[in-house]
Amino acid sequence: MNKKPMTVHEVVNLTGITARTLHYYDEIGLLKPSIVTEARYRLYTEEDLIRLQEILFFREVGFALKEIKKLLDAPHYNRSEALERHLSILEAQKERIDGIIALIKNEINGGKNLAFTAFSQSKVIELQTQFRDEIIERWGNTESFRQFEEIFSSQSRKIQNEQISSFYCTAQELFEKLATYEGKTPSCLEVQQIVQKWQEYISEHFYQCDSQMLSYLGNLYLTDERFSEFINRFGGENLAMFFSKAIEAYCTKQRSESNER
Repeated sequence: MNKKPMTVHEVVNLTGITARTLHYYDEIGLLKPSIVTEARYRLYTEEDLIRLQEILFFREVGFALKEIKKLLDAPHYNRSEALERHLSILEAQKERIDGIIALIKNEINGGKNLAFTAFSQSKVIELQTQFRDEIIERWGNTESFRQFEEIFSSQSRKIQNEQISSFYCTAQELFEKLATYEGKTPSCLEVQQIVQKWQEYISEHFYQCDSQMLSYLGNLYLTDERFSEFINRFGGENLAMFFSKAIEAYCTKQRSESNER
């Protein structure tokens, strides 16, 4: 790895993470650059990049940024042990991909046997769940997944395990992105695009989410403590309120455009 401190631009090119995300990590104390020049340029050392890598590992298994900070700062955190767990998950993901590749090659070569087991994420999800449970027990008093899991019954999780996992990953991605825009207005273009993606995801995977339903959900995210706590895990304590206002602005615009037609 390059020993010379790297600028924000260089880290962006190396990792694919946006500059906005790096600034947000700095703002919440998750990843502060070791060097800030007199001209206010952020420079990241090798140790900073190692921490960034660990952050990305933990995001892969579903921990929120606040929780990752607690884990990495925990006095008994063991990096080598965490990497071993990450490796087992990645190997399971590779095994799944190899199975799908073999299935496709078989089809190309004229194979006619229908097979669907290669598409299953069950082994990956099982390892991720086991890893999260071990992390919570051994290295931190994190609330990871607890508010989220309270929303769903144990029976529902067993029946729709992969669907729930997909929902969580999408929620994590969108809400963490939303958190980086909390300094802007809820009606700004970037925030409204996030609301639209959320509406499209719900419609595609759960039920038809028109403006009326989305507006109802926006109120629910604010008034139901379970949903508020879940959303707030990915940003500040007012992220759920910010999201609710963004949804309200989105639905108001949708209704206005509908009336003009």
